[in-house]
Amino acid sequence: MLEIIINKSVEILFGLLLEKFGEWLLNERNLKLLNHLLKKQILLLYLHWLLLKTPQESLPKQPQQHDI
Repeated sequence: MLEIIINKSVEILFGLLLEKFGEWLLNERNLKLLNHLLKKQILLLYLHWLLLKTPQESLPKQPQQHDI
């Protein structure tokens, strides 16, 4: 009997925490932040893909600098 009460209490508490987390996650400020971060990730993935696609021979040669 005690196990059933504990399980139900944990289930209710977890449900409330999940609901609060969902409200926090979906508020306007967080959505704007997540949208901005997603755009940055897409840009970085594109630049990474572009660098992988570019052959090294086509890159300009840089003179080697010697440290003194």
